[in-house]
Amino acid sequence: MTITDPFTSPGHHRPTPSPAAVALTIQCRKAKTLADTAPARFERMPAPVTTTAAGGEVQLVVRPTCLADWARWTAELGCRDTRRMTNTGVAMVCRFELDGVRARLIGVGVPALLAAAYGPKGTSRV
Repeated sequence: MTITDPFTSPGHHRPTPSPAAVALTIQCRKAKTLADTAPARFERMPAPVTTTAAGGEVQLVVRPTCLADWARWTAELGCRDTRRMTNTGVAMVCRFELDGVRARLIGVGVPALLAAAYGPKGTSRV
């Protein structure tokens, strides 16, 4: 069984993609390219990075072994604003923009490193 393209018959024209759809496609391609080149780009960083791209956003997952590693990652990527970081209990998530593409840095185990260094969240620091 062959499937024919309905737009090949006379009188039927393929719709023109919307500008928003074209922009999203371009953004997704840029994110995919950035995700593909990220391991080589960040090979000198202290912890290896796992990258994925979806929906025009790049996700960088790292597992730092100390707070200095996490500080180096955030400094390298320009994530200095702690208000843009979210603590999920297991990981710290930082949203930023990398080469014009939306990105997320996920530091798995960072909350545990912070608790070990500064004490559990909510305790007094005398």
